[in-house]
Formats: sequence, C-alpha cells, structure tokens
Amino acid sequence: MSGSWEELYNYEKWSIQALIGISALFFSALALDSLNVENPLTNMVMEFYIDPVLDDAGSDAGYNEVNTITYAVVLALFVAALSAWLRFLEIDASEATILALLPYVLWASLGEVAEDAEMFDSTLTAFFVSPGIHFQTALWVVIAGAFGYSISRREMHPEHKDNSVEVVSSILILAQFVLYGSSISNSEVVAGGIDLSPFAVIGISAIFTPWFFRGSTIYFSHVQRVVYFVGLGGSMVFFGALSSYAASVPEDQLILWPLLVVIGVPVMICMAMYSRGSEAASALSSQGLVAGILPPGMSEDDYQMLPESSPEKEMLEKHRKSAAMAYPVVFLAVSGQVLDGLATWIGIEYFGYQEKHLVSAEIIEIANSAFGFTLIKAALGVLIWYFFAVANFEHRERHLRLLVGLMMLVVGMAPGLRDVGRLVIGV
Repeated sequence: MSGSWEELYNYEKWSIQALIGISALFFSALALDSLNVENPLTNMVMEFYIDPVLDDAGSDAGYNEVNTITYAVVLALFVAALSAWLRFLEIDASEATILALLPYVLWASLGEVAEDAEMFDSTLTAFFVSPGIHFQTALWVVIAGAFGYSISRREMHPEHKDNSVEVVSSILILAQFVLYGSSISNSEVVAGGIDLSPFAVIGISAIFTPWFFRGSTIYFSHVQRVVYFVGLGGSMVFFGALSSYAASVPEDQLILWPLLVVIGVPVMICMAMYSRGSEAASALSSQGLVAGILPPGMSEDDYQMLPESSPEKEMLEKHRKSAAMAYPVVFLAVSGQVLDGLATWIGIEYFGYQEKHLVSAEIIEIANSAFGFTLIKAALGVLIWYFFAVANFEHRERHLRLLVGLMMLVVGMAPGLRDVGRLVIGV
C-alpha cells in the first residue's frame, strides 16, 4: 500500500490528507456535541452546516457563504482523491462510465423533488437536501460498484456473471423500494389521502429493470452494469412516488410545457454536438487516441516538446476541438449547464420561484434578469467545451478527466432537473 501511496500525484496526496483532516474536525464537533461539551468548533459546525440542512428540510434555508465555499472546496478535493482510488482499482475510465453514472443525476433530482413534495417522513427528510443527498447518492454508487467489482473478480462463466449482475442489481433496487417506500407510506402528505398504487406498480416494475434493459448494456463492464441498473431502478422508484403525488393533485396544477423546453433544448444540443464531432472522434479512435488524453508514458512537458510534424501531435491538434464535442463527458456537461439555466429562468420569470443558491442569486442580481443567468450558463457551457478541447490529461489522469466532467455535469444538470420537476407537479 505504501508503494501505491508513493505513486500518487502530489495533488492527490494533498486532497486525501485534506479530506481526512476535514472529516476529523467535523466528526469531532459532532462527538463533542453528543457529550454536551460547549466549544467553538461544535458551535460553528451546527450554525453553518447542520442547522441549515435541517432548516432546508423544512423549506426555510440551506445555503450561506461559509457552507457554500466549503461544499465547493470539498467537492474539488473529493474529485482529486476519488480519481486516485478509481485508478488504483483499475476501474474503466472510458466514456461508458459517465453513461453508467448518468441515472444517478436523475436519481438525486427525483429524490429531492419527492422531498420538496414532503413525501418522506421525518427520519429521511434531511437526507434528501444538500449536502445529504449527494452523500446518499455517492453511497449507492459505492455499494453498487462494490458488488459489481466483486462479481467482475470472480472466476465463473461469463453467462453466470451476467446473471449475477442482474440478480444483485434487482436486490439493491428492491432494497431502495422497501427503504424509501416505508418512509413514503408513513409521511404526513401520504396520510392525507395520496393513493400509492402508481408507486407500487412502478416500484415493483423497477425491480425487473436489469432484465428489461440488459440488451442496452452489452458494451458496459460488469461494474458499470450494476451501477447503471441500480441507479436506473432507483430513479424509477422515485418516479413512481412522484406519479402517485401527481395523480392526487388537481390537473391544473400539473404543467408539462417547462419539461419540453428544459429537456428538449439540451437534448438537441447533445445531438448537435455529437453529430459535429463524431467523425473527428472516430478518426482519433482509429489511431488509438482520445482528444485531451496523452499517450501512455507521455507527460504534458513531453507533449509540448514534440515537433508539430509529429504524427501523434499533428493528429491530436487537427481533430481535438471537434472530437471533444462527441464525448459524453463533454456534451452532457455542456447541456447540463444549459438545462440549469433554462429551468432557473422559467421558474423565476413564469412561476415566481426564487433562487436560493448564493452564487446563482448573485449572478441573477448582477445580470438583472433570470434570462441573463441562462445566457451566462450557456457561456459556461462553451467554456467547458473549450477546456476539454485544449486541456491535456496524462494517461494516468483519465479518471480525473472523467470526474471533472462528472462534477460539471452534476452541478448543472441535477439542480436543473430538480427545478423543472418541481414546476411540473407544482411544489
């Protein structure tokens, strides 16, 4: 293990050490609180982190300057540290991993919308507001990934591995259905007269998701399959809960047109970007190259010292800007920013919602318009594409590239999907 530590990049070591330190401080504060020891550390943690989460569960607060900055720093540290862990486990760093993780963006968004609709009882409500929802989402990814990793390492017939993937995935989806279904059935809003029949039908159907979608995952590894199935099935569980809620409210409270705009425009952006860059990406792929990833054993300095006439450099420089558009890690991150911008604009301008994220609220105030925020988010999407078009990651940093894209995808798409979900069912 010491050898593995020595092989880490310095920024990975610093990130791991910083996360350990932050975790130690946080849990020390909670331990001191449980012992009723008055101290400034506990007071700070309660004031800036714990109380805002509990208030947000009651639709009161959520974000302040201190916890907003902290969440951003911890997220960046987590991305760097996690990239080292995934490399150590030899997890696939291809674009397929982003597609396998995509259902969890929907999972988190639907879960938050269900919490906004007060569909969970008091035992789980706080786990569906930020940052609890992110830790909970990550926990299911880790659980699913651990089972998939275990299956992939076993010596057995490939068909038996496939069957194991489907059985394990179904069990984990069932666990979600039972866990969250129990909380939903005991919530006050359900006690008020919501029929849970749609939730039961869709939730039970979700258990069979691995068999319904087995044909669409033939290019996924066993780890990716379990992760994908569990995220997709869990999303169906929450969708079932929201279907029950939607069936209980007046029809005039259900508004679908925001969904068509907020989802439709980003989908068209994804299609356009992929179409524009697929030929260039294929040209690089035929030479074993990926735009933004240097060949094995080559550093950034090595690449810069190559003559412009070098075959590899000439090929990469010729196609990299177009090819970047065809990668899911890029076009999903770009479209996620646009999705968030559109959802915020429609929610504020047409439905009277208010922006509670501090940075977004400040941008809207400076732009003096919610649509100005949408334009800024679109510009941010262009910057994301440009970053991946010109940045060079060493071959050992492929996981970092993937996680940077995932981070940009999540911070845009997840809140946007939550916003449009709330608009549709009127909560």
